[in-house]
Amino acid sequence: MKSKPSDKPDNGVGIPREITFEESKLIGLLMLMIIPFYIGGDLLFDAVWKNRTPLLPVNVPTWVKYVSVLAAVFVHELIHGVIFAFYAPNGFRSVKFGFSKSMGSPYCHCRDALKVKHYRRAGIAPLIILGIIPLIFAMIAGSNWIKVFGLLLCIGGFGDLLVWIRLLKFDNDMMIRDHPEKMGFIIEGQGTRDEGQVGSKE
Repeated sequence: MKSKPSDKPDNGVGIPREITFEESKLIGLLMLMIIPFYIGGDLLFDAVWKNRTPLLPVNVPTWVKYVSVLAAVFVHELIHGVIFAFYAPNGFRSVKFGFSKSMGSPYCHCRDALKVKHYRRAGIAPLIILGIIPLIFAMIAGSNWIKVFGLLLCIGGFGDLLVWIRLLKFDNDMMIRDHPEKMGFIIEGQGTRDEGQVGSKE
């Protein structure tokens, strides 16, 4: 969990349909999102806290900042994994962690099919927990370092955000499977076949 989606045809009777994002176009789209977002967030923070004393100044060594961001990249994937495991029929046995050489980043993959609503939750959670919440806190408290952290971790979740947006067109209870090789997913149809496995977790 590459930018013009590639949708394989569906015959309407439950044939799996792959929806992936082309890596080269994805990078271009992400750059169009990242640059204005970071600049806009920085300008907003400066506008709010210019000539004001921060409520919670955070002064940490530079190496701690680098380590914090690096650790957060791995925590990002761990959050995906924990929520995948919560909803997956086989729990953590269905979750795989690895490192993508082509993207230069760690990844988390879930082998089990999930409901669309559960997949969306697993996909968007790191962006909210590591990015949006710290960024809002920084805007309130005036912490420049936490602002930078929040902006960077929001940016780190933009790919997940694109997938989340792409999934909005699908019914919450349709079954979806994480694509094993590409950024994207496989729609498997309505939840009748696997609903007993997924259980009552809503």
